[in-house]
Amino acid sequence: MAKILYVEDHPAQRDIMAQMLELGGFEVDVASDGVEGVEKATTWLPDIILMDLRMPRMDGFEAIEKIRADEKTTNTPIIAISAWASGKHKKRALDAGANEHFTKPVDLNRLMTTINSYLQEDKS
Repeated sequence: MAKILYVEDHPAQRDIMAQMLELGGFEVDVASDGVEGVEKATTWLPDIILMDLRMPRMDGFEAIEKIRADEKTTNTPIIAISAWASGKHKKRALDAGANEHFTKPVDLNRLMTTINSYLQEDKS
């Protein structure tokens, strides 16, 4: 079973997305900010990370950079998920090392398709 780490500071959004991912057949762990997200990413070693960008203590941009800097997680696909829809924020997330950028509210079908495409790449 593929492992997904969802880093999101908003409890209701975090819980709903975690439930949806679990219903989709994934093993899910969550983190409530970038500090916790980096820690779980480098210890739990998920197959994919979903990362909010605006969070307390450490934002998603910095968390993505730290995850990319660790050799254990440097190649883990990261999908940034944010209410920030501007091209500036999308570019900043991709420049930090995210593979994709989704704007909230997330199109769940598109997200699942994207997750599965990264998981298929891992197997090939």
